[in-house]
Amino acid sequence: MLLGLFVVLLIAVTAAWDPILRFDDWLGHGMVGRPDWLVSPADSLGLATRDLGSGAVVAVAVALLWRPHRFWAQWLMWSAISGFAFQNIVKELVGRTRPAWSESAFQPLTASFPSGHAMSGITTWVVLGLVLLLAPVGGRLPRVIGALAVAVGVLMAPSRLVLGVHWPTDILGGWLFGGVVVCGVAALVVARSGSAGDARRT
Repeated sequence: MLLGLFVVLLIAVTAAWDPILRFDDWLGHGMVGRPDWLVSPADSLGLATRDLGSGAVVAVAVALLWRPHRFWAQWLMWSAISGFAFQNIVKELVGRTRPAWSESAFQPLTASFPSGHAMSGITTWVVLGLVLLLAPVGGRLPRVIGALAVAVGVLMAPSRLVLGVHWPTDILGGWLFGGVVVCGVAALVVARSGSAGDARRT
């Protein structure tokens, strides 16, 4: 379902469908730089969750989880890696230009659709949070960190609208495609774990 919705949105964006363009313009103008006090925190959040920072967090988490909870570690690792790879491939293929809001002082040069921060918020931070919340890691601290990770992953997307560096449909595309990657990787890891278990039993 997520893949179907993403494909529909992808076609609408690449075809420059007028209702999509008007929606982007209307919602974008309403969110860029508003409220003023959120611009600086939004910028700090974006800088803290760039590829290098997210990669370091994932590497540490996978290293800690690998021996006691390999299934969860594989889900996190492959979701993050696949999300990073696929978002850049789609960005290059679509080649959508970034918005040029007069209210925004930020003008990234990379392609716009889908939002990399929105997508990695799902494939990296939300998955990390779910792992810490659902895996039997024990203790209260992992659950607190897990809840914070989910919050960071969700907030990354609207922060890009406040900064004016993405169209709203870029954010929606990042969320949808991120969900596709996360679910697809989970299915593959479960299937692989089941096959490995069958092989050990035989």
